[in-house]
Amino acid sequence: MTKIHARGVSFLFLILVIAGILRCQTASYKDVAVIINRNSTISDSIGTYFVSQRYIPALNIIRISVPVTEEIDSNQFQDLRRQVEAYLTENHIADSINYLVTTKGVPLKIKRTDLMEAASVESELSLILGPYADNIQRYGVLYSPYYLQRDDFTRTRYGIYLVTRLDGYSFADITRIIDQSAGSAISPPAAGKFVLDQDPTRSGGYQNLNDNMKISATLLSARGLSVMLDSTATYVTNQQNVLGYTGWGSNDAHHSFHGLLNNTWLPGAIAETYVSTSARTFNAPAVYGQSLIADLIAEGITAAKGYVYEPYSSAIADVSVLFDLYTSGYTVAESFYSASPYLSWMDVIIGDPKFRLISARLPADIGEYSMPVELALFTASTEKDAVTLNWKTATETNNYGFEIERAMEKSAMSSRAETINDPVGRDDKWSKIGFVEGNGTTNAPKSYSFTDKSANGKTSYRLKQIDRDGKYTYSHIVTVTAAIEPKEFALQQNYPNPFNPSTAINYQLSENSFTTLYVYDALGREVATLVNEVKEAGSYTVQFDGERLSSGIYFARLSSSGKTQMRKMLLMK
Repeated sequence: MTKIHARGVSFLFLILVIAGILRCQTASYKDVAVIINRNSTISDSIGTYFVSQRYIPALNIIRISVPVTEEIDSNQFQDLRRQVEAYLTENHIADSINYLVTTKGVPLKIKRTDLMEAASVESELSLILGPYADNIQRYGVLYSPYYLQRDDFTRTRYGIYLVTRLDGYSFADITRIIDQSAGSAISPPAAGKFVLDQDPTRSGGYQNLNDNMKISATLLSARGLSVMLDSTATYVTNQQNVLGYTGWGSNDAHHSFHGLLNNTWLPGAIAETYVSTSARTFNAPAVYGQSLIADLIAEGITAAKGYVYEPYSSAIADVSVLFDLYTSGYTVAESFYSASPYLSWMDVIIGDPKFRLISARLPADIGEYSMPVELALFTASTEKDAVTLNWKTATETNNYGFEIERAMEKSAMSSRAETINDPVGRDDKWSKIGFVEGNGTTNAPKSYSFTDKSANGKTSYRLKQIDRDGKYTYSHIVTVTAAIEPKEFALQQNYPNPFNPSTAINYQLSENSFTTLYVYDALGREVATLVNEVKEAGSYTVQFDGERLSSGIYFARLSSSGKTQMRKMLLMK
């Protein structure tokens, strides 16, 4: 009996060991490289600890000699970049590495003469040795090829590295991050709570950030997760068992002392705060200003995103994407990068890049649901006076159709002031310009096309594939330079129409002229001025936001060079 019992215990122990291995967030860290500054004792200590805890190969340790200051200039960054690139190429691991991890003691941010060229070290390193390397140190930002992707990340597919940082006020803070990222559960902890703290005073251009919290709350609640969505003026603090957090920090009109939260955090907890310069330093004692994610790390959070300079609200991670992916089994790096639009910018993500909250993808992210439409091809080409998009599907399940979205760079003649207001250098970022109906459910390959006759200059496109139950996914982004000169004055029909609450209006000008674009209600009263200035010949897209207007018929009226056109639009709330 004793021997049989012992064998039973041994067998049970073996099962538990196997289960423990299966629950490990990622079996191998062979595709992770760690960057250590030889001139920094804490960089060496943190890097060495992380390498030993994750069994990272010695070949993947990149030791560089750079200043220990958090802020460096362009020349110092170029030296840092050169050392990292040289190590990766000389050791033939540039293409086998997917993730880079910097450590406290490695410079954090790059100060440049123009703020629009400033960046975090991590965001610039994401582009090295790849197809987007020419964008490093350029004015403005680069749209991330991994933005809004629901896909296992690989450098081979996306052409970038996912770069995170291990930093905090102290060695103990940072090793706690590493220790808390050592394993994952089969499902999110039952006691875990997601705290989403809206600020009702933040409206107008900031309303979408509050809206993202509401969408996130809906998605998380649908999975049976505990969510606290606060829409009052209260600055929410002192919460227990927090697994995810987003809020306005010191930008909240009613924030507490330095925006501190005093929460207790479960292992695996992550956060995004709507605060610029929230990652400007990880050195203690902190000098405030704005609240810092270093304080969240000191409280016990496992991963967080912040910004080393003023990033503009458009750089903030979309928490409806972030928490959705993270609770679906995506890694810390995949979740934050998919939720964040920009690279070569001011973002920095603190945490173990390959940590997963749960050990496997939820059913919603495997099988047919993860790819309701298997996209086999998506290309863009210029033909005469138009850009033609072609795409093919191998199979389709429940496919309602495709919305076509476009982002055009500003023309070279745009004023510097315009570019500063829009750090992306695009007229209106992503605009919906059309819709193509899908084929429902089919196993037969299908081909689609769409023609855009109003593009001009460097233009990017993506497809928003929508299921019949309302779920949607985005395609990868394709970019083409459209040397198209408009041959006529034209005001296109807005899209979508009907709309709620915003819509895109495209128009073309055949010559340079003073141009106006007004919106009137059904009684002829002007409700919006969209354009009122001299415009060059070209194609343009503007957004009309009817958030503050009531449902009804509105008219867009374009006037230029003595010509006028009008379009009827329907706002339905």
